[in-house]
Amino acid sequence: MTIIKTVFAGLVGAVGLGAAALAQDFPAKPVTIIVPFSAGGGTDITTRILAGPMAEALGAEVVVKNTDGAGGTIGAAETARAKADGYTIGMIPVGPMTTQPHLRQLPYEPASFDYICQAYSAPSALVVRQDSPFETLGDMLAYAKENPGELNYGVQAVGSIPHVAGLGLASASGAEFTFIPYKGSAPTFKAMLDGSIDMFVAHISFLTQNSDQVRSLAMLTSERVLTAEDLPTATDQGIPMNFPIWGGLVAPKGIPAEAKAALERACEVGMNSEAFTARMGELRMPVAFMGGDAFEAFVQSEFDKNDKLLTEAGIKQ
Repeated sequence: MTIIKTVFAGLVGAVGLGAAALAQDFPAKPVTIIVPFSAGGGTDITTRILAGPMAEALGAEVVVKNTDGAGGTIGAAETARAKADGYTIGMIPVGPMTTQPHLRQLPYEPASFDYICQAYSAPSALVVRQDSPFETLGDMLAYAKENPGELNYGVQAVGSIPHVAGLGLASASGAEFTFIPYKGSAPTFKAMLDGSIDMFVAHISFLTQNSDQVRSLAMLTSERVLTAEDLPTATDQGIPMNFPIWGGLVAPKGIPAEAKAALERACEVGMNSEAFTARMGELRMPVAFMGGDAFEAFVQSEFDKNDKLLTEAGIKQ
């Protein structure tokens, strides 16, 4: 009997060691990062910059996949329902994670994910075309008040942070805008260039990447951004606002602890790499790493805060 128990214990131990060794081999194949918006937008730009240094840290290929639509919720849902093995993760921004779940029934919620890292927290800016007649935020607001609803304000989906920021701007200033939703920053940008809209909110990397075609009327921050101290804030111009556009890497709930740890380490190493920090500097974006546990707590607090904002705005479903 003792011999049988010993043999069985040895077999169990061997299986356990095998499983541990398998987990420690992560990643054994490419890792896919789902971006829930179209290519060319701010979230996509940041993800593609991070993918290279992360791949080097992981020792495996990192593939970026764009799955846009429904305000980012299609890509977020795809991430949540992926196999929980660590090989499919998502770069999920603030909107799909903390505002859209308050506006509709979705197949996910913050608790549907394991949290890897915050990968960016980008100051946002209210941008117009370079040839816009509005030179300052005050110019635009004065016109909007005299011509209620005439100015078209593009948003990357109803209930997105750019939309919530627009609602906050209208409320704080007494101006009226017509809000027009699009599927991400790139289509919104195209609509502004062809004259369909007059303005939209973008994060600073998008503004920097397209500085030959757009300019900022106001950074939507409480203080001037260290990487863009020349750009005035809405607060400087008498409209206190703070609407950063942040996002981070998450995985379907239940991935192996070893895979989660490896991904978090790769995110931190990647974000501290010279390749990433130099490119962020060129885009005038601060590096904003946050580990998985802290990021999870932050997301929940933002989820609760935006619940309150959307309820007060009367657009929560």
